[in-house]
Amino acid sequence: MGDNSTSDIGDAALYHLERFKKSLDALDGKPTWDLADTADFDCMHYLGDVALEKAAKALDLKPGQTVVDIGSGFSATGRYLNKHYGVDVTGVELQPEIHQLAELITRRNGLSEHVRSVNADFTTLTLDAPVDHIVSFLCILHIADRDTLFKKAAGALKPGGKMYIEDYFARTTLSKDVSDKLRDRVSCPYLPSRDQYISDLTKAGFKEIQFEDVTDEWAKFVHERAENNRQRGTTAVPLTLFYDTVDALFAGGELGGVRITATKA
Repeated sequence: MGDNSTSDIGDAALYHLERFKKSLDALDGKPTWDLADTADFDCMHYLGDVALEKAAKALDLKPGQTVVDIGSGFSATGRYLNKHYGVDVTGVELQPEIHQLAELITRRNGLSEHVRSVNADFTTLTLDAPVDHIVSFLCILHIADRDTLFKKAAGALKPGGKMYIEDYFARTTLSKDVSDKLRDRVSCPYLPSRDQYISDLTKAGFKEIQFEDVTDEWAKFVHERAENNRQRGTTAVPLTLFYDTVDALFAGGELGGVRITATKA
């Protein structure tokens, strides 16, 4: 995919920050925070810690290794992987407000020495040194220019380093209705098929690509999330629309979910 555009995700319902800031205000009097204090909102991927454990196992993480997290959000992934596996994590987050909150939460957890957030576009960022591994959870779907992204990732890895991805893919040719909803409501401007995804990674310099279809697992998760949101009687209309849209997209059969592990060639 050669399009140089990156989807404007700032308007996506998940990124309206008022509800997050209220949770942080309630913690202001606590001297030192822990991971559980912000777990109700700072995890922005599916299946919570289960997903992070799968990533850690796939990468065989070891203490002292360096990891870059593309689209790191509030740096929950970095804090978890540092706490449980002793790795140093640099998160790359495009949105300045989320980056600032990530740094605040990490600082209040006392983890700033080993977990940091950088407010930047990964495709144009120059890293200090090659890293052991790269992870990305539900971020790449927002990026149209896969050629630049994956070449940058391969170039940032040490020889034999791995990239772990959780992302969407197209199970079939997407209808116009599905493509429009992905673009307009999910900020997903481009979605490759399984074969195209693997081809993009291979062309960028990756090998030993493992592509695990987790559509059924994710469809159940997003459906339960949408149902729970409605049962709570939320008044956040954009968030409800987002949850319901993703639920319907997975139920429709064209949208799929995938876990990918790829090794730098």
